[in-house]
Amino acid sequence: MTDALRVAAEVLGVDRVEQMAELGGSRRSVVRRVRAGTGTAIVKEYLEPEEKTWSREAAGLKAADGVRAPRLLGVREDPAVVVMSDLGPGPDVADALLGTDAVLGRDRILAWARAVGELQAHTADRLDVFREALASGVRTDLTVSQMDDLGSALATLCATNGLPWDDDVPDAIQDALTPLRKGPDLALTPSDTCPDNNLLGPDGLMLLDFEHAEIRHRAWEAAYLRVPWPSCWCAWQVPDGVSSLALQAYLDASYGTAGPPSTFEADLDAATVLWCLLSVSWFLPASLDTDAAHNADDDRMPGRRALTLARLGRAVGLSGPQPLATWAEALHRELVGRWGDHPLRLAPAFR
Repeated sequence: MTDALRVAAEVLGVDRVEQMAELGGSRRSVVRRVRAGTGTAIVKEYLEPEEKTWSREAAGLKAADGVRAPRLLGVREDPAVVVMSDLGPGPDVADALLGTDAVLGRDRILAWARAVGELQAHTADRLDVFREALASGVRTDLTVSQMDDLGSALATLCATNGLPWDDDVPDAIQDALTPLRKGPDLALTPSDTCPDNNLLGPDGLMLLDFEHAEIRHRAWEAAYLRVPWPSCWCAWQVPDGVSSLALQAYLDASYGTAGPPSTFEADLDAATVLWCLLSVSWFLPASLDTDAAHNADDDRMPGRRALTLARLGRAVGLSGPQPLATWAEALHRELVGRWGDHPLRLAPAFR
């Protein structure tokens, strides 16, 4: 047995576990389904333990306590391994978005929205569970920390590539971020709630991959439906009608009959703008590359130029600090002049 499987056996209180399948993962992890006695479990081994993603995952699953997420069965730091309940196989939201059935695509997005809302409603009062379970020195607010560096990252990108810039943008980012830093709208999120980080099983849609779990304002999750899918590979456009239905489903699940506070719409605009600008900082370098492989749509994911222009276009006209919209419009105009237009198409299911 590998070290990870030996740890799993210890956690599960059995002599040994048998690997049934390797379920993939990423450059950061290996995920295995194992048999332990008469049952099964999922063993996740972390290949970059110094990043403490194992701690985030374990703490997030502990706070979720099985609500729209696997149950935490155990965690070890050395080697870095998390053992969790096995939810079995199942399709995900990405499967539906990349398919041909618009009704199925809509229904899966609605299921995603309800699942995220239910998780956040459950964890809003369990944030101390998450904080206390984290390893020492691990931040609880990854997204806010990324935003703190965003202004300087964008300034460097623009200066390096001869693109329009406005020195007021960094302060405007902080102004937009201020209401999202704290308050009663904080809840747990897996953070990377992409269309493929979930599965539909007997108990409905369940969320997977808590490697980047954190505490953040609920508007960040709601904005996933408006950007859409800012941190994801299959970030095709979602029809406005479907996005509106999903947003309402999310709000109903997250806030219940009381509904969100009166400030939520403004907070949602702020989170949408900030997601747009953060993802521009990710996608712009590849967009500027002359290698067509980065910039052409393929069967599964849109090209970087389409994503960059869509994000900038979305940021224009939203409420919030004016320098953000003004600069986004200027950058959008400059890039269209260089590249021509690259519209972001609807997900295949909605074409």
